[in-house]
Amino acid sequence: MNLLEKLLQIQISIDAFLKDGENKSDKYKYVSSDMVLDTIRPKMNELKLLLEPSITGHGLHTGETKSGTTRFMTEIDVIFTWIDVESGETRAVPFYAQGVDLAGEKGVGKALTYSEKYFLMKYFHVPTSKDDPDSDGRTGKGDKPLRGTQAAAETAAYMREAIMQMLNDLYAGDMDKMAQALVVFTKNDARQFAGHDSIDKITDAALGAVYAKAKSAYKKRKGADFVFVPKDEGGGDS
Repeated sequence: MNLLEKLLQIQISIDAFLKDGENKSDKYKYVSSDMVLDTIRPKMNELKLLLEPSITGHGLHTGETKSGTTRFMTEIDVIFTWIDVESGETRAVPFYAQGVDLAGEKGVGKALTYSEKYFLMKYFHVPTSKDDPDSDGRTGKGDKPLRGTQAAAETAAYMREAIMQMLNDLYAGDMDKMAQALVVFTKNDARQFAGHDSIDKITDAALGAVYAKAKSAYKKRKGADFVFVPKDEGGGDS
């Protein structure tokens, strides 16, 4: 078998993942990273495949929650490379992940764990009824726990503001051009979807992809990575 045939064998062998983890604070079950690895790694060993991660880009953004606690969001761009040990054949796949934390020391670990877990789940198209966030709600001493839904809402709010900051910078506040750019970032020709011209029309689930496209366009036009500016430091209200 060649590399693609081996990867197909892994996909064929997985029907679904058992939700073995439980977030007791928010009362939901989720598929743990251990479950994903324990399911896929034995098949990788059998087929003599390796998966090598390589971080190609990273970013750290800080902000404040409503309670005044510092929030850290770590972003990483990763390339996962499948390696067939028998033939030496390789296949590189780019991926993007985030990790949000209040305590400050877990952001990188969360981003790395998320990237591995969700890459494997999405690469092999394993069905799940809900894309649950990380169960770890602990923060620094005395802080209110960061629940999954709270973390997701704060991440979505950050991305909406960041996207608008990038577009505002790229198009000097020209609202028509900013709207046109959003259409380009959100349209899907395969599904005959014309795209959204307003940030408010974009669902939270789609924000990650739009944010990544905006960052790429920003770096290409500006020749530098985007730096988020919190509102209290001069960021816009868009």
